[in-house]
This record gives sequence, structure tokens and C-alpha cells, in this order.
Amino acid sequence: MPSGSEHIVRSFDIELQELNQIIVRMGGMAESMLATAIDALVKRDSDLAKKVIESDKEVDVLEKAADEAAVNLIALRQPMANDLREVVAALKIASDIERIGDLAKNVAKRTIALNQTPPTRPAYAIPRMANLVQSIMKDTLDAYVERDLGAGRRCLASGRRGRRNVHRALP
Repeated sequence: MPSGSEHIVRSFDIELQELNQIIVRMGGMAESMLATAIDALVKRDSDLAKKVIESDKEVDVLEKAADEAAVNLIALRQPMANDLREVVAALKIASDIERIGDLAKNVAKRTIALNQTPPTRPAYAIPRMANLVQSIMKDTLDAYVERDLGAGRRCLASGRRGRRNVHRALP
């Protein structure tokens, strides 16, 4: 029969795992939103763009759930050292993912506005840049889930290279 302290640790682990699952779900949704927003831009598809705008609400709800779960973990479990850093990191990651969702929604809104004007020259660099961002997002979320510091550092370096490439691609 487990003692009281084992039960507390086990329940903390379960609650932390639930928080991580929210983060992973948010990340997957934000990745999908970004891909769909870029697809809508390239195809000049306003209906597809509207789906991205609508799906942002789900990411917002998940961010609130992540915030609530993290605050509850801190308040009720009073984590120390690595456990506290993990909960705080989850809070920051949820905020960043929500921001990515907002940016995908902004691309979708601009797509709808652009679709009201005559087509201009194709923006070949945009899908390439979006693919790079999606790849970095996926690798970053994988590094988070696996708790792989080396992979996280490689993602950071990839992001820096990506930003330099974006600046070179823009007029």
C-alpha cells in the first residue's frame, strides 16, 4: 500500500502530465492553423482562412486550461526546483503557442483582405518560410515532450538561422 507521500508525488506527476498534454495539443493545433493559413493564402481561399480564424478560439481555451492547471499545480503542490521550473516553462510555452495561433489567425485575416484585391505576383518564399517555421515548431515540441535539451538547443539555432533567412527573402 502506498504511503501518503508516494500518493502526492504520483498525483503531481499525473497533473504535470495532464498539463504537458494540453501543451502538446495546443502545439498541434497551432501547427495546423499555420499550415492552413498559409494554404489559404497561397490558394486565395477565404473559406479556409475563416476556418483558421474560428479555430483560434480553441487554442485560447486550451491556453486558459494550461494556465489554470499550472496555477493549481503551484498553489496546491508547491513544487520546488526542477518541478517548479517545469511548470513555469509550461506556462511560458502555452503563451508562446497561443501567440503563434494568433499570428496564424492574423495571416488568415490578411488573406481574406488580400482576396478582395486582384492577384499579385506569387509569393514563393512564403510557403518555404512557413514550412521552416512548422518544422522548427514540431522539433521544439518534440524536444519539450522528450525533455531533450540538446534538441532544444538545435531548435533555437534553427530558429535563428530561419530569422536570418526570412530577412534575406524579404525586399
